[in-house]
Amino acid sequence: MIKVLSCVKEKDNWLIEVETHNLYIDGKGGQIGDQGFIGDTKIITVLDDKKIIVEGELVAGEYTYSIDKNRVFDIGVQHTAQHLFSAIAYNDYSLNTVGFRMTETYTTVDLDSKDLTETFVDELESKINKAIGEGKEVFEKTLTRDEANNIDTFRKKISDKVVGDVRIISIEGLDTSACAGYHVKNISEIRLFKIINFEKIKGNYTRFYFLAGERAIDDFISKNKTIKELNRVFSCRDNEIISMIDKFNFEKKENETKLRELSVKYCELLAPSLINETIEKNEKKYIVYKDEKHIIENLNKVIPDEYVFIGIWENGGVISSKSLHCGELLKELSKTIADIKGGGKSERANFKGKLSVEEVTNIL
Repeated sequence: MIKVLSCVKEKDNWLIEVETHNLYIDGKGGQIGDQGFIGDTKIITVLDDKKIIVEGELVAGEYTYSIDKNRVFDIGVQHTAQHLFSAIAYNDYSLNTVGFRMTETYTTVDLDSKDLTETFVDELESKINKAIGEGKEVFEKTLTRDEANNIDTFRKKISDKVVGDVRIISIEGLDTSACAGYHVKNISEIRLFKIINFEKIKGNYTRFYFLAGERAIDDFISKNKTIKELNRVFSCRDNEIISMIDKFNFEKKENETKLRELSVKYCELLAPSLINETIEKNEKKYIVYKDEKHIIENLNKVIPDEYVFIGIWENGGVISSKSLHCGELLKELSKTIADIKGGGKSERANFKGKLSVEEVTNIL
């Protein structure tokens, strides 16, 4: 049972204070926390040993609760995978784990080296999956702090923050660590391990992003579907996808270059007809025109400086001239047309928002 002492609105959810609970706190030791139900109300986040975010309002009183066991197993898979990752990195390469964080979608581990290569990553991943296939038991035991201090096989020194009894998690023949988190009974339950990315951080460390268990399998299925779709789009085999994408990108760049050249020629031909349709007011000559953004930008280069060019595209535009202050003109337009926002200086102003030629010409 959980005894709820108070409940207050917290953004879209509710914050309850309880007398006590044995739920796993979110972020404790780098691990994500428990979810489930208190009564019929879903647990969103376990903040600390007293406060919990829930989906609906709970009046003060005692409630039965349940924990999502599938989530607990997934957390155990990710956490044991982290211990295995860190153990092999330490045992085989003398690399220390200096950071660990689990999220709802991936887990990160930070190692104390900045000079790690793709070849190293592939080798490390291969060793982890080989160990998973061999299957090693995961043992749990609780010792007093004095008993724990006598163990000389810890991969990492027990934190001084740990007081009282110490929970020890051991992977048979591979690792011994102090840990309060969830774990599986045998590393074979991890099933599959996949490093999805790695990057240098803080100058001297490398951060690894990984998936394990069902998360890794789902990622494999998703990426396999993507490959099949690319096969269909490019009408090619798996091993031809990269070369087809390279070819596509090359042709795309060529076409973009040709389009820019044609756009410039088109604007040079279009400019004289726009000049013939100039709107004259208060001794100023205005050209107001709407088209694709790349056309407007190229027209802006060929319209003579003595004209006030107001070029409009789908969700924005430009005002350009040397005969008046463009930023001030934009301010005047925005007083009447509330949907546009922007700013600028004397010879150019840029704006965002929907605008029509008719709206502008009616204001001028």
